[in-house]
Amino acid sequence: MRNSFTLVTLYIVAFVGFTGFSFMFPVIPLYAAELGANVAEVGLIAAMNSYVAAILLIPFGLLSDRLGRHRLLGGGLTLFTVAPLLYPLASNPMQLVLVRILHGAAAAAFLPAAIALVIDLTSSEKRGTAIGWYTASLQLGLMAGPITGGFLLKLFGFDPVFYTCAAVSAVALILISVRVRAFVYEPAHQATEGSSWDWVKQPLVFAGLMTPMFIAIGSGTIGTYIPFYGNFLGINEASAGTIITAMYASSALLRIPAGRLADRADRRLIIALGLGLTALAVGLMSPFYTLSQLILFALLFGIGMGIAMPASLAMAADFSPASTRGLTMAISTCFFQVGFAVGTTAMGLVGQVSDFQMVFLASGLSIALGFLLIFGLMRVKR
Repeated sequence: MRNSFTLVTLYIVAFVGFTGFSFMFPVIPLYAAELGANVAEVGLIAAMNSYVAAILLIPFGLLSDRLGRHRLLGGGLTLFTVAPLLYPLASNPMQLVLVRILHGAAAAAFLPAAIALVIDLTSSEKRGTAIGWYTASLQLGLMAGPITGGFLLKLFGFDPVFYTCAAVSAVALILISVRVRAFVYEPAHQATEGSSWDWVKQPLVFAGLMTPMFIAIGSGTIGTYIPFYGNFLGINEASAGTIITAMYASSALLRIPAGRLADRADRRLIIALGLGLTALAVGLMSPFYTLSQLILFALLFGIGMGIAMPASLAMAADFSPASTRGLTMAISTCFFQVGFAVGTTAMGLVGQVSDFQMVFLASGLSIALGFLLIFGLMRVKR
């Protein structure tokens, strides 16, 4: 019962925290342009928090194993609350980069500790289901944030979005503070014995880690460049937020059933199906670009992401010792952040020299290449 209540608290915190965080998705590209950034610089600014998270995730994951999950959860949510208050103070792109660095540090502290605690609290037989619930909560937050941020931006301008983001993140911080003792937890289930790094030698582990990396290329492209693509197509900020929300909505709705399926079916097949759908969806945003078509393909991308992510995380966790799950989830999340950061930056360069239709086509082709690589890894015998 204690574990169940703690898990539910984590699910609520994930939802609330990432609702506030994702307010920024349709806002930051336009805010960066307002401060004088060009298309390539916008891509770099949007990706900056992911670059920082990718660098800090593994150190913070190790700290969560040694200092306790609760300290990293509280520290990350504190930064989540403070960082949005600094956005209105930025007066040029370089200052905006500095704020994005702080926001990235917040994500690096929170993410591996939270998902490692979810795994700590569950048995291996229920791991996919628990990950499904947690990532569904996170995705629901990512669904609610962009459309809310888009509407707030349209109605009130930039600053109210930033202040609302801070207020919502503060709610998650309060929840963690009230329940902090429940998060001081030592893993009860011991997994496969071995060193902290033995698990990464398995081909299936590489497949599980690289799946979120390639999916992140597509989600980063949609989240960052749909607002610009929308301006080019005559789609307003609120509608751009709706497109991004559609992606996270369909992903969130599938996380729980996909997690249960990952506990019962071959995780390799689930990953292959999800990754194939994401490549198809983002690529189709190039030749088909009415509002209704973009919403449809965003929904399809979310379906693929929702199917693949719980299975890929569970596959990585299967090979990790209980004493290093913070590190394990940090590495897994790091791959996602690398995909988001590098993909967003690369697509910004594509947009700078070409157009937004080519951005989405290039993103789809990148995921398709990833699909071929991962499919090959999953066929290698251990």
